[in-house]
Amino acid sequence: MAEELINKEPEFQVTARKWRPRNFDDVTSQDFITKTLRNAVKNNRISHAYLFSGPRGVGKTTVARLLAKSLNCNNRNANGEPCNKCDSCKEINNDNRNHPDVFEIDGASNRNIEDVRELKEKVKYGPVRSKYKIFIIDEVHMLTGASFNALLKTLEEPPAYVVFIFATTVPEKVPLTILGRCQKFDFKRLTIEEISLRLKFIAENEKIKVDKESLFFISKKGDGSMRDAQGLFDMSAAYCDNKITFEKLKSFFNLTESDVYFEITDLIKARDAKGLLNYFDSLMDKGYDMQIFLEGLTEHYRNLLVACSTGSSELIIESEAVKQSYTENISKFTQLEILNSLKLILQTEYIFKYSSNQRTLIEALLVEMIKFTDTRDISQLIDELKELKSGNYSESTAIKSGSAEKKASSKTNETQIKVNYSSKKIDTDEKTSSVNKPETTNDELQSNETTNINIETVDLNSHWISIKDQIKTERKWVYSIIKDTTFEKDDNENLLIRVDDTTYELIDGYRDYLTGKISKYFGQSLTIGLVKSSEFISSSSGNDYFQPSESQSVLENETPQANNFDKIRNILLKDFNAKEIIHK
Repeated sequence: MAEELINKEPEFQVTARKWRPRNFDDVTSQDFITKTLRNAVKNNRISHAYLFSGPRGVGKTTVARLLAKSLNCNNRNANGEPCNKCDSCKEINNDNRNHPDVFEIDGASNRNIEDVRELKEKVKYGPVRSKYKIFIIDEVHMLTGASFNALLKTLEEPPAYVVFIFATTVPEKVPLTILGRCQKFDFKRLTIEEISLRLKFIAENEKIKVDKESLFFISKKGDGSMRDAQGLFDMSAAYCDNKITFEKLKSFFNLTESDVYFEITDLIKARDAKGLLNYFDSLMDKGYDMQIFLEGLTEHYRNLLVACSTGSSELIIESEAVKQSYTENISKFTQLEILNSLKLILQTEYIFKYSSNQRTLIEALLVEMIKFTDTRDISQLIDELKELKSGNYSESTAIKSGSAEKKASSKTNETQIKVNYSSKKIDTDEKTSSVNKPETTNDELQSNETTNINIETVDLNSHWISIKDQIKTERKWVYSIIKDTTFEKDDNENLLIRVDDTTYELIDGYRDYLTGKISKYFGQSLTIGLVKSSEFISSSSGNDYFQPSESQSVLENETPQANNFDKIRNILLKDFNAKEIIHK
């Protein structure tokens, strides 16, 4: 009685089964493969073994069945297509439930050597009523090594009536001895457009209404797999009662709109941590799924990277309206910012599923991404340092190197300094050479006021500490290389800065700047020399301490000393917490 009731109700088949291609022409996007197989059948050029490889849901098993139908069809068309009307074709269309000469074997559950021996026994006997005895082995890479070895001899010299068709998603795991005995066909992933066209055709025949945006979303969500896309189509049709709209799908799949990610990146660019966390909290209150949010953020930064790298949005897989938004946002980000942020997101995505506090993980990610705004490569920093040492560093240099920070403009403070390199004697002549200092704020001007201290009677090192504190507020880089130096006099009362041997050349490039700071502090024009820690101070030292600095040599068209990039790099990494970007 129950069976009668079940049989009376209309049978429902999922789209992937009901609309499985019945002819080679119906197969989507695998034209090279279907044409080759159809011609092989037509011209009777049949191989004894085939290997179909490719991603899931692209038609490997379907094409294997089509080939089996064509080989055993009783009324095959002249072009090699099966008739789909004879008993052989009907039985294969019915999932091979009753066909005596076509065997579908699951390699994952029949992987042991005993299963292969049973298969070899079947090979010994000819077909019951067809021309060929066909063995379709799905996921063949799951067979054990012993099973492959047992199959090898049969595969190499099978009877004329036997055809093996192997299908796998991982051809790399199939032994080369097996691969070398098969004709190998690589199936490709389906494009969004190809999946959309097929779904549109199915929807029209099934009397299901679906809008363009929904078709695009379902096709994109299928990720190159027709079977996955058709499964999503069935779910959408059931939820939307055969009237699929994108608005309904957004609530069903709990989608995050693209505008959300643009708002996220705008807050990150503005370095607004408070606003960013509040906005993320509002998204969580609306019920957004954190896994989907993280996946969407990854795709968003991928799209930003593509748009920034190519200068257009053509390679972005989105609707035209969203593509336009990416085009408008190209100028807001540098490639380095996007790359650093994307690497951080991918790292977070990797550990997300193992985290016991996923929300905190994402919040930490968003705040940390703020640090990557306005980042620059170490090579750009070194270029700026070279400009700084040569005295040509300016706000325009920083902007050119990729810095987006806005620097407050103020009046240039010029200090009149005379540095006499040919004499140890302090010259207080009014005709002094001017050395331009970088722009300073009013607070810095107040901190740099002269003290008019008698340098003859003071403890130089105690005042040197005060001078270094001023330098620390102005130029942290310079302070980092002079923080361990001392200020003293030699036997002839010459003022000297004693520096470590390893940083001597770096500090020598800033001698003019240091001389200006010291002269400003003591309220008089001074001549400052440099001496290495390993050297003794004596009156016989001559004028070695007062040789022109590297920047002075450049001004006099002399060859500057070699730049110490390794030292600069080490100081940047140690004192400034710089992150090194290695270009391959």
